[in-house]
Amino acid sequence: MSAVEKKFNKLAATFRAALAVGNYRQGLEAARQALKISPNNPTLLADYALCLMRTKDHQQAYKTYLKLLHTLGEENMPGTALDGLTEACGWLKREDLVRRYGNLSLSVADQKYSQFPAYPLPDAPPAPFDGANPERNLIVFSLFGARPRYCESALKNVEAARDLFPGWRCRFYVDDSVPPAVLARLTAAGAQVVQVDEATRQAIPPTMWRFLVMEDPEVSRFQVRDADALLSERDRAAVEAWLQSDFWYHHMRDYFSHTELLLAGMWAGCHNPNLPGIRELITQYLKEEEAHKRFADQYFLRRSLWPTLRQSLLNHDDLFGFLDAQPFPPHEPVRWLTDSFHVGCNAAYQGIKVQSKLKDGELQPWGLFDAEGTQLCRYESPVARGYWEEWMPYFLCEAIADGTYNVRSLAK
Repeated sequence: MSAVEKKFNKLAATFRAALAVGNYRQGLEAARQALKISPNNPTLLADYALCLMRTKDHQQAYKTYLKLLHTLGEENMPGTALDGLTEACGWLKREDLVRRYGNLSLSVADQKYSQFPAYPLPDAPPAPFDGANPERNLIVFSLFGARPRYCESALKNVEAARDLFPGWRCRFYVDDSVPPAVLARLTAAGAQVVQVDEATRQAIPPTMWRFLVMEDPEVSRFQVRDADALLSERDRAAVEAWLQSDFWYHHMRDYFSHTELLLAGMWAGCHNPNLPGIRELITQYLKEEEAHKRFADQYFLRRSLWPTLRQSLLNHDDLFGFLDAQPFPPHEPVRWLTDSFHVGCNAAYQGIKVQSKLKDGELQPWGLFDAEGTQLCRYESPVARGYWEEWMPYFLCEAIADGTYNVRSLAK
């Protein structure tokens, strides 16, 4: 092996290690050095562009993705690179290019994944929505772990759903990693809590547990959502349009990074008796795609369900105009007071950092208290360098900042 090859391989190893821990600046430098050795390497260009974007050099990321597009041509451009190009255009506020490249990315993916097996839809349209029986209309989530970013957002969603979706009920698929106090609060708020058995936990990644709603014959309609993304007036208007239609399935895209065929927390459907068992489909997928478990929910949807869903799918999407998408219907102002809100956005984009006297690696118990001194919730967070940190839903961060709530360390 030549000295140049050894240097290239060392840079590649450095790049992979950097991205594994989210160190995009180190990855950027490794990719830059590697490009000096192989200037027009398509894989390197895509890696370099991604690191540029993650380090917020959006203009240079755009130029690099465009160079890659011109080198390979649209027909050979990797889907992930088209996604990256679309996102870079979004950060640069180039709505015309977001529409162009986002539509192209989705069209390329559609051409690829539409070739997988599609299952027939029933001959008749779905039954009319029955809001008088909310037990048959479920908003479903996966919930696992003991992090407030997910648990407290989940509870806020149950509260919001009572107002926004009175004809629906929330259901959470959980394991024993969720604190018992959180489960009790969910149940008290009116949500269904389904404990996932051990065999299912071993067989199916947690993000996919919510798809098990499709095996429940008592459920007529379901919305699949992310626990840390808040329900809103915007998605209610889109769902209402779906309920008034004859489409079997519904999907939303509301941000320039929403270039997946099916976003795992932004789709909905009716019970389709013609589909095979959902466990069977998931098991088969996981056997064939073992390496993709981190994104199993997203990848499973596009390969195993997309060909069926696209046959009768109402899309709401103001950005890309893909597959006869309709714009979001007019709606009341969104209740979440944030300039960056969109359907599916992460509510926990802020965090708190608090001093601790515990040793590094120990768990610091802490509680959130209201102005009257009532404890609202309790969690434990790992200590590092004399502090513990947590990402928190923005509405809790704001309440802590303005003094409505306060954080107190608790005894172990």
